Formats: sequence, C-alpha cells, structure tokens
Amino acid sequence: MAKIAATLNSPSDEHPDVSSARAWIAMLGGRPARQQSFAASSAIAVGHFHFDGLAEEIEAPQLPFHYVSVMLSGPLLIEARLGGERVRARMQTGQSLLMGAGRSNIWRWDQPTEEAHVFLRADFLENMSTEAGSGKAEILDRMAFSDMSLRHTILALTEEMTRFGNVSTIFFDMAAELIARRILSRHCNPHRSKAVKYSGALTAKQLRRVLFLVHDRLADDITLDDLAEAAGLSRFHFVRAFKAAVGKPPHRWLVGLRIERAKELLLNRGTTIIEVAASVGFDSQSHFGQVFLEYVGMCPSEWRRNALS
Repeated sequence: MAKIAATLNSPSDEHPDVSSARAWIAMLGGRPARQQSFAASSAIAVGHFHFDGLAEEIEAPQLPFHYVSVMLSGPLLIEARLGGERVRARMQTGQSLLMGAGRSNIWRWDQPTEEAHVFLRADFLENMSTEAGSGKAEILDRMAFSDMSLRHTILALTEEMTRFGNVSTIFFDMAAELIARRILSRHCNPHRSKAVKYSGALTAKQLRRVLFLVHDRLADDITLDDLAEAAGLSRFHFVRAFKAAVGKPPHRWLVGLRIERAKELLLNRGTTIIEVAASVGFDSQSHFGQVFLEYVGMCPSEWRRNALS
C-alpha cells in the first residue's frame, strides 16, 4: 500500500511539528534502533531509539504532541520535571511513560535504554474528545505504568514501519485512533464530562458507498478519512460503526479486499506479479509478497502455480 507521507524518507519536507519530535529525540541523545527508526502521518509519529545514560539534567523542547513511550530495556531510574513538577520512578521493561503536550520537560536517568515512542498530535486528541462528547481532554502525566493495549499498539507500529519498508496510511490512521481512544478512556482527568455512547452499525447504504469508493480506488492510497467521508460519518463514529457492521477494523478489511482482488488478477498468466501488486495498491513486489503470505499462507507465485495447475 502507498507510503505514508514524505516524512518516512524526506525529513526536509516534514511538517514543523514532526521536525520538533525529531529534535526532541536528538536533544536527548537518541540513536536509531532500526534501519527505519521514525515515521509519521498527519496525526501520529512513531520512533524506536537507543539512549545512553543521562547523568546530568537536560531540558528538552516542549512538544505539540502527547508523548507515550514503552521501555524495551530496564530497569531504569528516571528523574524528571514535567510542567514544573518533579517526578521520580523506577521503570521496568514493558512499562510506559505518558506526558501531555506543551509541558516543559527536564530529564535525567541512570542507565542506557531502548524505547519505542509515539507522538500523538494534541489537536487530533482534542477533536476525538469533542466528537465523543467528553469535553476538553486533560492528560494525566504518568510514569512507570503498565497498559497492555497501548504497549501492543505502539510495538505493532514500530514493527510495521520497517516490516515492509513502507507504512500504509490507513494502518497509521487506525493506530492513532486506538491510542487516542485508550488515552481518553484511561489516562485523562476522570472528571471530564461523560462520553456519548455510540453503538450503531453502518447502514447498508453507507456500506455500499464505502465499497464503491474502495473498488474505485483500490490501487490508490486510501485513508480512514476517505472511508469515513464516504459513509458520511466522523472518523470517531465511523470506526465503531464499521466494525459493528463488518466484524473487523477497516485496515484489516481493506487489506483483505486487496488480497482477494490480487487472487483474481493472478489467474491471468499474462499479468506479472509486480503488475498485480501495483493494481491493488502495494508499492513494491516484496511488500505485496509478504502481506499475501501473511493472509494466504503462501507466496503469490506459489498460489498462482497451485491455482492454475
């Protein structure tokens, strides 16, 4: 599927907010832990970096993002001043740290560490909170806490950004939604107004419009906003309504449609595998091959041989 923005490979083209996340990591001495260690979309950025021990306090820039990390090596003693408040915690492997956007932040820690990071745009979370009827999102800064859902999503993002070399926009869109929902439900001020419940599924008419869009643009990059607009819903309501109607999240459903269409095209001996890949929205044959193997259990060329034998 199509690359996610220019931020994967062209830092000079990045939105200033994304550049600020890179600068924040660099200020704290981050070194890439993977060949592709940073990727970003319009709502979220993800990184995977090594850091040396930080014996002396360093003041890092304020971020226009809500920041969440997962510690991949530990234990680690962290001392910080977040928004002027002094905090101290011993973090274990797998635990997380959460800092709200716009906080002054000064750091010190006692050991080298490896961390996965997510930077979630503050305005994205605010929009989701408003759509949910929850009022202003008041993030609670937290250290050394465990949240399996957040950890799973963040680690899936770090794997995805290097697994195929390029990241699908809709994958990042869905991850941003999941992380934002989790923060709103578990890591915000509990005195916010009660969220509006939404349990309705897409109507048959709405689902037809989504299907029409997808079939018309199967070779293109398709975002969660595109699907939500086709259904006439906000992103927040679309994700729940879609899953209620279809039984799976939009990202998995869309990949499944692409794989099924690829099978149809593979039955034509005159179409090369790279042509099939491009026709169903993959930007490389290797990317297509790995996704096909994951969904079908064999590579495209083997599936074609079996199907045509």
